[in-house]
Amino acid sequence: MAPYSMTAAPLAFFLALLSTFVLSALASPFLPLPTQFSQLKHAPLAPLAPVDLARRQDEQPVFPEQPPSCPICEQNFAGIDSCAQAAPVFANFSMIIFNPGAFIDVIKCACADTFQSAYPQCVDCFTQTNQTQFLNSNDLPGVLKGIHNICALESTLLGGVATADGEVTPTTSLNTELMEDNNAIAGPSCSTPAPSRKRAWVPGSVTNMYSAAKRRRMSFADDVDRDFEANSAEFEAGGKVNVADRFISAPQDNTIPLQTTPRTRRIAKVFGLAEERILKYTDTNAEASTNSFLNRHRFNFHQLLKKPHQIPQTSAEAHLGARKQFMLALDGPGIPSDLFAYPISWSARNSIAVACGRDVYYQNLDTRAISHLFKLPPNRGKLITIEWSLKEPNMLAAGTSNGDIQLWDTDTTSQLRRWQEEAFVDVGGMSWCDKVLAVGLGDGVITLYDAREPDPIGRIESHKDKVHGLRWRHDGNYLASSDQQGVVQLWDARAGKSLSAANRWRSKMKHNAPVKALGWCPWKPELLATGTMYPDGKIRIWNINTTPAAAPATHIIPLNTSVTSVVWSPHCKELLSTHGMSWQPRASASESCPNLPSDVGPNSRARRMRERERPVSIKTSLTNSLTVHAYPSLRRVVSVPAHTGAVGHSCLSPDGTKVFTICPAEEAMKMWQVWGVAQAAEKQESVFDKCKIR
Repeated sequence: MAPYSMTAAPLAFFLALLSTFVLSALASPFLPLPTQFSQLKHAPLAPLAPVDLARRQDEQPVFPEQPPSCPICEQNFAGIDSCAQAAPVFANFSMIIFNPGAFIDVIKCACADTFQSAYPQCVDCFTQTNQTQFLNSNDLPGVLKGIHNICALESTLLGGVATADGEVTPTTSLNTELMEDNNAIAGPSCSTPAPSRKRAWVPGSVTNMYSAAKRRRMSFADDVDRDFEANSAEFEAGGKVNVADRFISAPQDNTIPLQTTPRTRRIAKVFGLAEERILKYTDTNAEASTNSFLNRHRFNFHQLLKKPHQIPQTSAEAHLGARKQFMLALDGPGIPSDLFAYPISWSARNSIAVACGRDVYYQNLDTRAISHLFKLPPNRGKLITIEWSLKEPNMLAAGTSNGDIQLWDTDTTSQLRRWQEEAFVDVGGMSWCDKVLAVGLGDGVITLYDAREPDPIGRIESHKDKVHGLRWRHDGNYLASSDQQGVVQLWDARAGKSLSAANRWRSKMKHNAPVKALGWCPWKPELLATGTMYPDGKIRIWNINTTPAAAPATHIIPLNTSVTSVVWSPHCKELLSTHGMSWQPRASASESCPNLPSDVGPNSRARRMRERERPVSIKTSLTNSLTVHAYPSLRRVVSVPAHTGAVGHSCLSPDGTKVFTICPAEEAMKMWQVWGVAQAAEKQESVFDKCKIR
């Protein structure tokens, strides 16, 4: 018996020491138990601070007049004192994020409106007056940061909402919940759930054989259940959650409830999702949820993932949007007044040519040297269109109002070719593809000329009115044409096909107004942009590969403004457009008066009603402007008033960053810095660059 007694004494002492260590660890202020706050129903929260910062109950802080934060703190200190004692737990806010249910009373208390506004003032006051012992924390900046983060993340538990900067907006429901206590003292205080319900452990029951930590969590969940059930009437009175979910497309008859297990049900009630089938399959045509509780939750999540807006260096927002001023202005006396004319062109040598009356001038923008190319004789009409050759930038084509087409060499200042249309009709749009020049005429004919041939090499007779626009695609496979009646047609020139009416690609693309503006996308060749004049005023973007015949455009940008030209950016996904007059569309008279008489004449009723249907000219931000649109969002990036009159035409610089605009009313031209060139990424040195294969 003696040896047994000597062995049992050290063993009993070791077990007593181990139990003391475990109890002290569980009682540590930095590891609070889940029931630590739930057992304080009508008493202020116990301080969670080290012993050296604890203060006596009879001590009171001093609030001098300076700094200014002290008077503000004094007004609310009595109400937030109990919350302030528990606030240091937020210094380690990651612990709260992973177990928010254990600290729900601290979260409710610290995230109240009064506490949010008064606690930072008290921190500033007590720090400057050396009274930090009243806040029981050595890491006050960490506490403030923790409160800031937790109140933004856990606002769904409280019914509040976090704004863009993370602050909690005032909520009357939270204040009401905190004030609803029959035995509450004066001033705001934190109400806590009722004492936990004790569970009897039954040896024969498997479900009760849990650890002490799990039993504490289950006991706390029961307290939360009772608290939420007591307030369920107020939640139901606020409106039901619309459970329509637009992300679930296949409806099913049998729905799976969210609370499938007791543990899942407890979690759902903590987060306010009890009795709600959030993943319910329902009618896809039902309206989206308008419940403010879920909307606040979505807004908080969106703000956490939101990234600051970054402007690309190639975008017009970084250049034209920042400056909004032209770089260079040139005079152009005698510019054609017709908005369907093309009196300006920019060559690959950085030379700008302009048709002034019957003269053609060009200026080298690198040397600023101005040269006179030629003067048109009086019997050959007026200059309408000029166009530089893309492959040979020394060749310039010019068309007149009586069908005279000339080809000039700027190096030798000599005329290379001259073609005369037999019908003597005016020239519309022109476009180069290598040495082939396509010319649109006033009678709807498209004539093809080769700079090496004295006679035309092709003729397309498909349009029924004047051809205003012509544009070859960058690879030369397609030619787009547009006319006065708003008809746009594509011509297939692939595999050596001859351009004729038989080689038209797809059906006609019809518009409701004359079309002059045409533009092929350089980085997505199947996209074609068209712009209409009065009275339609829209930009349409067509996909020639995927859009079926006679189908509407892929994208439509309604502007109610004349579109005189469109230019795609070669450096970013943006589209530039120039504009003239704007108008306010009127409702159709045929809709309100469907039984109008069919009589005609200058004084007929039908004619008068048609006059009333005409749009009214107004001035908007797009009038006479230079506007850039983003693709494919169609967002308006920037819009700048370019001239005092309508912008007749625009052309792109050789490097694709600048645009020249011309205004017949001002007889002036302006150069704009619109886009930028992307910086070349530095090539990272690879191991294969250091080694060579012999």
